[in-house]
Amino acid sequence: MSKKIFTMILILAAASFTASVFTSCATVPPEPLPVEEPPPEPVVEVYIPEPPPQELPSFEPNEFELRVFELVNAERRFRRLPPLVWHNSAFIAARLHSMDMHDSNIMRHTGSDGSNTGQRLERIYIGNLTSWSASIAGGWLTPEAVVDAWMESPIYRQNILREDFVYTGVGFLQRPADSNSRFPTYWTQKFFTLD
Repeated sequence: MSKKIFTMILILAAASFTASVFTSCATVPPEPLPVEEPPPEPVVEVYIPEPPPQELPSFEPNEFELRVFELVNAERRFRRLPPLVWHNSAFIAARLHSMDMHDSNIMRHTGSDGSNTGQRLERIYIGNLTSWSASIAGGWLTPEAVVDAWMESPIYRQNILREDFVYTGVGFLQRPADSNSRFPTYWTQKFFTLD
């Protein structure tokens, strides 16, 4: 085999390899990310809340919501922090916010009606709040994936590991088949302390 032909074969093999690498990279979809929007609260907002509902929705926590709760407390236990306490009203507020983000096709801490996390907690009869925050995310498919993403986020890691938080609730929504919202999943976790 001549040197010229051998060189040609090497060039073709290198080009084929490079093309296959670029093709395989292009077919891997990007991973979803937690939204790194800093929580806007507490802030001064012009907001007139609607009257609270006479009855809270009769949601029951699903296995994904309870699994996030379990994983978050495992992260706290690993660092010798006290576990968070499940608060059913906070769970309802978190589920309602995940539903609102889906229905409004938004991914942010401010609700579609302009409310912030504290106002939404008060709306469902949680009073005497001394501190509160929330974590949100869209697109993660499992509780393990979303908790890992929150732990890698400087903003949301602080929520999970904040020592003075006592109560929490988690709200998850999977996009219905007939929906055209941005994300296939919506996650919210509320954290707070009472006076």
